[in-house]
Amino acid sequence: MIYSSSDIEKESFIQQKCKNKNVLDLGCIRHDSSFSTNPNWLHNKIKNVADKVIGVDYLEGEVAKLQNLGYNIIYGDVTKPLNLSETFDIIIAGDLIEHLSNFEGFFKNCEKFLKKDGIIILSTPNPFYVGEFLYVALKNTYFVNPEHTCWIDPLTLSQLVKRFNFIIQELHFVRKKWHLESFISENQDYYYDILKEKWIERERLSKIKKIERICKLSILKIISKIMSPILSSRMKLVNYSDYIAVLKLKSEL
Repeated sequence: MIYSSSDIEKESFIQQKCKNKNVLDLGCIRHDSSFSTNPNWLHNKIKNVADKVIGVDYLEGEVAKLQNLGYNIIYGDVTKPLNLSETFDIIIAGDLIEHLSNFEGFFKNCEKFLKKDGIIILSTPNPFYVGEFLYVALKNTYFVNPEHTCWIDPLTLSQLVKRFNFIIQELHFVRKKWHLESFISENQDYYYDILKEKWIERERLSKIKKIERICKLSILKIISKIMSPILSSRMKLVNYSDYIAVLKLKSEL
């Protein structure tokens, strides 16, 4: 599947799968309720095409705010028994599994609330992405969300889901790359806040520092353009920062 998989645009792929379906969106809140106004919020995009969508998230205060805005989102921990009274055509776990510490509880919920012929759409970062390797090599640290508990590559995901009666039906790499040269140029005065998804400037940079940063970025862009093709020329696996797996129950295949 790694060799034959196609690359996709994540949101449009999920929207196409969810069209006219009954959907359960697990871990649907993107950090906080303020993302409800963001046009790229995945839950909103699903809501626009699905027959019905119910969201679940453990951020209780943010769930309440979104409920007040009219969203059908309930409070719950996806690794513990959920209080739902129906089953779903599709369960979405967008960039969720890498935050968990209890896979068994998560997959039990999925099996319980997924229709027999339904699918799970699971997305997660690709630990073998060449940009991550270059970041570690040049910065001697990781570029990772501090709330993540693990990295899961496609092969280990395949093994993991088999233990809970699922199998990977489709595998796709996500057509998205973060700008390596920008993140390498981070420092204590100018850095990217992963949780807020924006750049933070502790104090206004002087003209000299801005010029220095532009020069560093230009050099890093050249290095990145030279090294990336060399490291990623042999395998699709290292070309993409994220991937999507479509899961089915083994008994339904």
